[in-house]
Amino acid sequence: MKKFDVIVVGCGAHGSSTSYYLASRGLKTLTLERFALNHSNGSSHGKTRIIRTAYAEHPLYVPLVRKALELWFELQELSGEGVIRLTGGLQVGPPEGSLIRGVMASAKEHGIRCEMMTPREIKDRFPVFSLAEDQTGVFEKIAGILFPELCIKAYVELAQERGSIFHFSEPLIKWTHGRNGDFVVTTEKEQYAATSVVFTAGSWLSSLVSDLELPLTIERQTVFWMRAKETTNLLSVEKMPIFIFEEGLSTSSLFYGTPDVGDGIKVGRHHGGSIADSPEQIVRQVTMRDEAPIRHFLEKRIPIANGDVVSSTTCIYTNTPDRNFIVATHPKYNNLWIVSACSGHGFKFASVLGKTVAQDILGERSELDLSPFKLKRLLK
Repeated sequence: MKKFDVIVVGCGAHGSSTSYYLASRGLKTLTLERFALNHSNGSSHGKTRIIRTAYAEHPLYVPLVRKALELWFELQELSGEGVIRLTGGLQVGPPEGSLIRGVMASAKEHGIRCEMMTPREIKDRFPVFSLAEDQTGVFEKIAGILFPELCIKAYVELAQERGSIFHFSEPLIKWTHGRNGDFVVTTEKEQYAATSVVFTAGSWLSSLVSDLELPLTIERQTVFWMRAKETTNLLSVEKMPIFIFEEGLSTSSLFYGTPDVGDGIKVGRHHGGSIADSPEQIVRQVTMRDEAPIRHFLEKRIPIANGDVVSSTTCIYTNTPDRNFIVATHPKYNNLWIVSACSGHGFKFASVLGKTVAQDILGERSELDLSPFKLKRLLK
């Protein structure tokens, strides 16, 4: 049986990052992935992702995203891959809505420079947007795009250069904890032993740690890339920021997107998708019913982008009840980590969470506070 210091289960954003930071510190690491590299069955694909500093979800995320930004630029330099690009970010909604209130709370607490903008000012600077008179906008410069497949590929290649081993298309069947303190991980092909295990398996988490009965929901989401109705450069990355719009006060009223970097403008709705019992039950076919709310949003707010669909895909959110992450050790085993359930807003944090978990495994203290993401808040 092959023995490793750490086995990482799942090679999406968080698994690839964790593997790299472990390998960079000399730990013998094996990463297991049930699918191919950069597959489209989970939560880490999708050509572009948003990164922003004035974080509406809660001010506690701001120190994390600031460190994450630093590490993404470090990854870009180390790998030579263009994994991140700043475009600025525009967040729009009713002044009393959760989005604008959340953005301003984070900006105030952490001294983030933001610019309040009226609908007229937004139209003058970014002509593609059409706002209602009762909406307001907040613009920040330190926001932009991550390129997820490039991020994951870069982390994997850098980890491999440092000795990390990756086994793709090798699903985990079970794991056990022995009397000697080691874990034994069984896959369809072999058994492996390790001192520590890190689960970064997204929506497969519930089945991997079924003993915890975690209160997670698996939510189907769809994302679209749209072609402009007419020839224009206003949707380009040079002319358009990343954007988030709150179109009402319900939990499914947030729409987001990124400018055209060659595949069309990306647009999606944040939450509001159907719930499945397992990731295998997710309906992968994208339908006209999925497309309808996207077209309705575009026609109101970015009408020139409401042209033909270039492409579309499904994505999985693995949600906790409070929509905050899980970054914690198993209650019974302090050398079994769970880094998952990111509730649809976790990709941007993969760099910093991977490094922080690696530090913890090495017995080092991080300056970042991950206590809000512990398991005790979710367990019965």
